[in-house]
Amino acid sequence: MEILFKDRDSGSVPRILLTRKRQNLSFRDFATPLVLIILGIGFSATAPNFGSYDNFKNIFGQVAVIGVIACGMTLVMLVGGIDLSVGSVALLSASIAATLISHKIVPTFLAILIAILAGALIGMLNGLLVESAGINPVIATLGTLIAVRGLAQVILLTNKSSITLEEGFLMHFADSRIIGIPAIALVMFATFLIGIFVLYRFIYGRYIYAVGMNPIAAGLCGIRVGLLRGSTYVIVGALAGLAGILLAAQVGVVTPPLGLNLEFVAITAVILGGTAITGGIGRIEGTLLGTILLGMILNYMTIRGIAGEWQQAVTGFIILLIATLDHIVRRKSGA
Repeated sequence: MEILFKDRDSGSVPRILLTRKRQNLSFRDFATPLVLIILGIGFSATAPNFGSYDNFKNIFGQVAVIGVIACGMTLVMLVGGIDLSVGSVALLSASIAATLISHKIVPTFLAILIAILAGALIGMLNGLLVESAGINPVIATLGTLIAVRGLAQVILLTNKSSITLEEGFLMHFADSRIIGIPAIALVMFATFLIGIFVLYRFIYGRYIYAVGMNPIAAGLCGIRVGLLRGSTYVIVGALAGLAGILLAAQVGVVTPPLGLNLEFVAITAVILGGTAITGGIGRIEGTLLGTILLGMILNYMTIRGIAGEWQQAVTGFIILLIATLDHIVRRKSGA
């Protein structure tokens, strides 16, 4: 990826051109698709019905919530940040939406918008803590993870610790299918399409790559680095809010454990998709493939009757393995 800066002495606003035409194929470009194909063939040969079209449609529905969050998490990680609070934000947004809907305070669509806005506001808080206060993103978002989950539980306590979603738009949407594909999965695909368009067709996306690769140089070229990085936290917060509503619609009830560990699963999907932990390198379509790959692995283990505890352990080992491979590749390439 090449970055070209105009001379600041020209008096014009600096422009940044990011192009992939001269970028050679790397480990990240082919690793995820190749692994997805190999595992898909292996899983289909060793597990009944795994390779069926119906099962893959189920996988799409199962990973939709993870994918929506992972899409936003990709932007945060591309600029060198991370957000550990997204699972708690999902719970908070689901609690807000379910409370407003169950008590008929506002119409369903307005309740959904308010809940997504709440997620965006938490994301803005994270951005301010990281960029304005200078707190390490791990520490800042870990703090909001705890605080926001506590706030969500306070809301749930006013509803006897759980809110059951009655028949309505959300429940109907969760059960509906369009051309045979779960509607929730289509929301995930739409989110990624928007993300791809914004990241590759707008100057905002070029700035994200520039900041992730070299924030000092980007700042010298006129990019408002803090504002840009903060905006990615707002985006992932809003998407976490949307994901929480989708998750609540899937399970039909909002309880305190909702969204637990979603942050780690989403980060795993982003890493599987080839995004560098240090920022600046990654593709949002890779995150989509990483999300599907993670869904395939978890679905296969479920078909084989592997316990949920082992599935969680495998997820952790995947993070360690990919992080190790990424470090080895970066060292060999001199990156």
